[in-house]
Amino acid sequence: MKDILSPNLLISEFNKIASIAQKKAFITIASEIQKEEIETLETYRNNLLELKRKYIEHGLSDEANLAFCLDLSLQSVQYELQMLINIKEDDMSEAWSNLVKAQVTYGSVVRNCPYESISANGYITRLEWYEKLLFPEMMFASVGGIVKKSHCSICNESYNKCNHIKGKLYNGEICTRVITEMELEEVSLVDVPANKQCRVLTTTYNGKTVDSLTLREVKKTNEK
Repeated sequence: MKDILSPNLLISEFNKIASIAQKKAFITIASEIQKEEIETLETYRNNLLELKRKYIEHGLSDEANLAFCLDLSLQSVQYELQMLINIKEDDMSEAWSNLVKAQVTYGSVVRNCPYESISANGYITRLEWYEKLLFPEMMFASVGGIVKKSHCSICNESYNKCNHIKGKLYNGEICTRVITEMELEEVSLVDVPANKQCRVLTTTYNGKTVDSLTLREVKKTNEK
């Protein structure tokens, strides 16, 4: 197993890569430099996925989980960088979407990483401050219903019958509950949603219907 990095060496290498990327995660950094960094991170993430495969082949479950968490951490930084690019390119809807993706992705790291030094670094707080400082307060939709059919992404068995837990890592793979049939009961407006992508897109401002992020007037579909 000489071609497999030890966890300590892997974390050391990751810290260097992440540190370089974070130095470019500022609104003032040129967009082309941030786009190049996103591509650099993508290349390194591909290497991590190959390393995770080798860990799995050798039955190293904890190491596979670590590689998975490091991959998600760098994916979160990619989303962060893309969010900053979106803002500079005046694409606020995509900026919000990428911030939420960063938060959700890194949330999985916080819940699952076997090495506290990776997850307890304050990054989730950084993402929360973006939300508070860069975006207005919004309302969200929350959907309620009865799940009729679902299965586990790990074992493909009915989720109610398997022993896997949604959101947990198993040998480098995160468990999700795949819902295939659901009976919708209600939709509510909430301040704190389960999914921040389900936001209210428009609001009324000065008697006009406007985009909730930009306050630009939204033209009706039948208007030219």
